[in-house]
Amino acid sequence: MITSDIDKREHESMRFEELSYKDIEELVKEGYIPVIPVGSLEVHGPHLPLGTDGLVIHKLALEVAKIEKIVVLPPLYYAYVPENRHFPGTISLTAETFHKLLEEICDELGRMGFKKIVILNGHGGNIVPISLFVRELLWKRKGYKVYAINSPWGCIQDEIERVRESEVVGHAGEIETSLVLCVNPDLVKKERIPGKARLGPRHVVNGVETPVDWIGHALEGYVGEPGKASYEKGEKLFKVWAKRVAEFIRKIREDTYYDKVVNEYNRRSQPL
Repeated sequence: MITSDIDKREHESMRFEELSYKDIEELVKEGYIPVIPVGSLEVHGPHLPLGTDGLVIHKLALEVAKIEKIVVLPPLYYAYVPENRHFPGTISLTAETFHKLLEEICDELGRMGFKKIVILNGHGGNIVPISLFVRELLWKRKGYKVYAINSPWGCIQDEIERVRESEVVGHAGEIETSLVLCVNPDLVKKERIPGKARLGPRHVVNGVETPVDWIGHALEGYVGEPGKASYEKGEKLFKVWAKRVAEFIRKIREDTYYDKVVNEYNRRSQPL
């Protein structure tokens, strides 16, 4: 981990918005990978900020920048959250607009000379549209490659199982509240931390997906028992999370198979 004052300053300079154009030219030459942290603006119970997903995933990306050669773009808060628009404060894009926004950001990064781009997702509701976005790129024959680290907690599920005390783990509950207590403690309204969530059925009809499943499940905008959250749990999870995402980045940097597959795919398929 980076600890010296010099290294700390270099780490801070990995914030894309703080760099000069000359810095970007050098980072492209040195093989840095741009990371786009994607969050949301939505209800996170009565105790967490609307921007929880973006705040946490941005801090995670900056932590990973201490380990791997990445440059971190400003977090993208405007994303896909139609399921929580009945709560004040939620701002959702349509899938079409969300895809267009991601594509134009990636196009600009590609224009600068970056060959590999990582989308680091911090919001569960973005998983499906980001997955579709990645697949839609096959039609467009871009000059860059996109890798999505899409499942926010996917790589730390084992650690979550070790630390959790709640029966139900998820949105704005014990785990997410612990993470915010670790990275942005001043934004947790501790006096508002509620008791155990009142939940509806997980699905309207078991085994069938409907557009109102989440709405009918998370009746109060959170799940589980946020009162069981702690800084210690959040710190433990955050450190493991950063190390495992850094390992993903290392593998992405070393990857050559993507190029082989996409080149063969483009050779055999006909452009529209």
